[in-house]
Amino acid sequence: MSEPNPYTTPGARVEDLPEPVDRRFRWKAVLLGAATDLIGTIVASVVLVVVFLAASGEGGTEQALDRLGQSWSFLLTSMVVGGGFTVLGGYVAGRIARHSFLKHALAAGALSLALGIFLSRPDEGPYAGLTAMLGYGLHLPLALYGGWLAWRRLSRR
Repeated sequence: MSEPNPYTTPGARVEDLPEPVDRRFRWKAVLLGAATDLIGTIVASVVLVVVFLAASGEGGTEQALDRLGQSWSFLLTSMVVGGGFTVLGGYVAGRIARHSFLKHALAAGALSLALGIFLSRPDEGPYAGLTAMLGYGLHLPLALYGGWLAWRRLSRR
């Protein structure tokens, strides 16, 4: 009579297995990550131009836009805001993919970089070389950082 009853529940906690993650490459994640980067950067750029033009408040719009292209504070602010949206785009790509976070973030960063180069006009200002080197050179590492943040957040659950 010392044998346990086979019909009782086990003493150890039984957990449900998580759903297996589909390991295919998710183009939807890449497209949404790149769209987040591009649309966010465009909207923020328009807001920055309006704010900087309102702050200057003098001269014609064409002259003011030329001055903005030569203003280091405007260019630096634009690069920081654009870099923030690149991180966000990599994060979105990684979170939607739910696996291979860095691969999806890198693909989203490469797509947004290619489209950004295609859509933007060439810069002829005095800081053109420096801004191109910083902007293009940091784009993919920032997207990878966003993918790493997505991986870290999901691994903490």
